[in-house]
Amino acid sequence: MFKDFEGWGKHVRDILSLMQKPDVWALFDHPPAPTYTKGRVCLLGDAAHASTPHQGSGAGMAIEDAYVLSSLLGEISKPEELESVFKAYDTSRRGRTQKLVTTSREAGQLYEFELPGVGDDLEKFRENIKHRMTWIWTADLQGQLNEAKKSLKERANL
Repeated sequence: MFKDFEGWGKHVRDILSLMQKPDVWALFDHPPAPTYTKGRVCLLGDAAHASTPHQGSGAGMAIEDAYVLSSLLGEISKPEELESVFKAYDTSRRGRTQKLVTTSREAGQLYEFELPGVGDDLEKFRENIKHRMTWIWTADLQGQLNEAKKSLKERANL
């Protein structure tokens, strides 16, 4: 780890020297949130659904979030409609993004041969990993956006 930060400033090196186990990097994810919005505040990306890196899709989900949210914002013309946009976005995005948090954590367990029901059984490992990313890659984002727009129109009477 110290080699990774070679050439960084003294303060960074001082902070690193305080670590008790510098050989261990912690990975965290965000526990399921009951909502990504409250009033006129709305979260997206890692602020809403931080995940471990094991499925390599966190940044992609943030881009999807931005696509859906910005498209929905383009549908309104009054500030009073913001909360309806945020609720439609939340309904549209939360399930998919929270599934990523869960399945990414599971993928980490799989890669470490610690996933319950799979362990170090290579045949089960092979079968699990063969289909692990399909739901991410084959999503119909335009369909999800259309559903979110429909939800927005119902909520805001647009």
